[in-house]
Amino acid sequence: MAAVVECAGDVMDYYSSSNDDSLFLEMDGPKQMKHRFQDLDLCFPGDGALRLQVSQQYLNKSFRQVVSMVVALEKLRKILAPCAQYFQDGDLRDIFHCIFEEEPISTWDDAYVSDAPPRSLNCRLRDVEQKCMVLSGPCELQALHLNGDNVSRQVLFCMSFVQGEVSREKIPVALGIKEKSLYLSCVMRDGKPTLQLETVDPRSHPKKKMEKRFVFYKLEIKDKVEFESAEFPNWYISTSQEEEMPVFLGNSRGGRDIVDFTLEVVSS
Repeated sequence: MAAVVECAGDVMDYYSSSNDDSLFLEMDGPKQMKHRFQDLDLCFPGDGALRLQVSQQYLNKSFRQVVSMVVALEKLRKILAPCAQYFQDGDLRDIFHCIFEEEPISTWDDAYVSDAPPRSLNCRLRDVEQKCMVLSGPCELQALHLNGDNVSRQVLFCMSFVQGEVSREKIPVALGIKEKSLYLSCVMRDGKPTLQLETVDPRSHPKKKMEKRFVFYKLEIKDKVEFESAEFPNWYISTSQEEEMPVFLGNSRGGRDIVDFTLEVVSS
């Protein structure tokens, strides 16, 4: 963003203290102003003078534009050095860098909270052994094989894209149970990172800035996905090789525990 530099206090003195006022105003002649910057050895076409022409036609210019022009002229009077050729594009760019100052552009920070609801999609998850996620009791997920009519027991997740440390490989998401006020969260219990289903206020969740315990970094590897806890790095949503065991938070990536899942997007 460019900001106009504040003019020095002598700008008005410069325009009012000129000894050759007749060159600026003529009562009965054309409205023309002419002034030579004698203190500068400028290279301009013709006789080397810098001329200002005042038009009698009304121009719809804002006060900000007028002030910018005054500042620019004053800066030119002070900073231009002798030159041996006409202005080039690069010269004009250098002049504007002297006239204007850059201001830093604000970026997102942790204090910002968006009012807009996060983008989300409905999906189902299965581990690489084709075990499905089902609710066992009010607040526990289990992984087991389903077939026939039992397939309807499979949990439908609402995966929301939330704030977090975004990279090309990892995308911050929150995983809620569709049509239930339950979200997967990571907490410390008995000295160990633990995965749980936590009840939340449906009037405020999901939201763009979820508490860190709800955030997982979704990592896609070919056609598989992994979910790393934002609260506990290198701990992943995991399932056991055994049947009907709780879904848990594990740190044995590449070991016996399963951390790779397939994700099926559901339209409704």
